Amino acid sequence: MFIEQVNKRTLSDCHLLIVDDQASSRVILEGLLGDMVSCTSVSSGGTALAYCDENTPDLILMDVNMPGMNGHQVAKTLLENPSKSDIPIIFVTATTSDEAQSKCWDSGCVDFVTKPFNACTLRNRVKAHLNHKLKKDLLENLIYIDRLTGAYNRHYLEDYLPRFMKDGKRSHNSLSLVLFDVDYFKRYNDRYGHMEGDSCLWKLSKAVKDSLLRPMDKLVRVGGEEFLVILPCTDEEGAKLVADRILATVFNLDIAHADSNHARVTISAGIATKKPDDSKTIDFTMLRADKNLYAAKGQGRNCVVSSVETAHNVME
Repeated sequence: MFIEQVNKRTLSDCHLLIVDDQASSRVILEGLLGDMVSCTSVSSGGTALAYCDENTPDLILMDVNMPGMNGHQVAKTLLENPSKSDIPIIFVTATTSDEAQSKCWDSGCVDFVTKPFNACTLRNRVKAHLNHKLKKDLLENLIYIDRLTGAYNRHYLEDYLPRFMKDGKRSHNSLSLVLFDVDYFKRYNDRYGHMEGDSCLWKLSKAVKDSLLRPMDKLVRVGGEEFLVILPCTDEEGAKLVADRILATVFNLDIAHADSNHARVTISAGIATKKPDDSKTIDFTMLRADKNLYAAKGQGRNCVVSSVETAHNVME
């Protein structure tokens, strides 16, 4: 189970984003670093931000002077995004003045290299920062990951849910929550035993995580057999689609449950959406998702109830 698999990432598993408007520079950098880490190259600051909206690189190697949006502007934009502010950035600059170097540090970089760069120094600086990132990720996993299921835990929820809320308000996007739990799970434990119950939760968590299509979507184990899916930049209709997919995923696992009406493990889910102009707190949104979850339980289980409190079953 997951307890034996806490972060086995190595340097070769890391992903580097190279941002440079000159094609020749991108080719040289990929040639120098591609044997050590996985690389993606883009040619502008705007493209880099678009890439980071859908992905989270382990390190960004970024040219300072680019047309349109320069490296400093990209770095500051990422720093203002709570879900991207931890991405380390190494600037590549041809200017060595004290003023230029200070500007790099003020923009939030972790390091910088000067052009023309020394290949050995560049490789070792990238390697050092990625190794630091791996250690940081391992520590965060120990703090934020539920050791049984591999989902995030309540510590993560308490620390990061307010950040997602602030990010949604800043970007004028809705934040949706899908709260679900396993139907008749006590009966499952009573019949099959707690070891099988733990195995069931592990299988369910892995399947649900695999069904989430965006890196920004997070699965949290709230406690026991109850889980929460955090969906940034997602309105209620989008949340319904995700919730339906999760219900179908769990149903199709076909885990036998003799004491369930469906003779297999199923879940019930409640949805709540916080719009960017909504003055209600995130706790209020959580409470609404919880009420909708219990409404789903009352309407037959194996169904989703949205904030308008209409239930629909995915599988029968």
